[in-house]
Amino acid sequence: MKFLMLTVGLAPVCGLQALNNNAEDSPKVTGKWFTVALASNVTSKIEEGGSLQIFVKSLWEHDGLLSAVFFKRQNGKCIQFSVTASPGEDGQMHVPYDGENAFSLESRDSEHLIFIVYNTKDGEVTVWGELYGQTPNLSDEIKKKFEEVCERFGIRKDQIRDLSNDDRCEELR
Repeated sequence: MKFLMLTVGLAPVCGLQALNNNAEDSPKVTGKWFTVALASNVTSKIEEGGSLQIFVKSLWEHDGLLSAVFFKRQNGKCIQFSVTASPGEDGQMHVPYDGENAFSLESRDSEHLIFIVYNTKDGEVTVWGELYGQTPNLSDEIKKKFEEVCERFGIRKDQIRDLSNDDRCEELR
């Protein structure tokens, strides 16, 4: 299993603390998750075979870091890999994965997480959104919220992929 540093849009590092420490009853980030939707201003990166088409399996916080296990398709096969994000001096979480990434957690509750990621590779910046659910599908209300968050960051509705009915490498779960 490859060990990579990840950027799956998670949180400003006041961010990492904000993930679980805003209130005693704040929903946890640590646990099992499913990628319900992906969005990007460069849609080819989230399409089949795109470098940012990855599927979350689990997230966990430890020692000020955020780690994750993901799946991606490579040469027609599902590959599992791990990444770890660390806080940057700019107050955001950072991880190298297909370039450099800075990300923030834009919304969360006990059912979902919404991340926005800025991926920089070869001088090109790609804005990338991820909607994670505790279940493989989420309500239309949460999907609409994801759409609204993406639009605030310049990602259009037609640049969002609902993966609820797609193969997300479930055979490796």
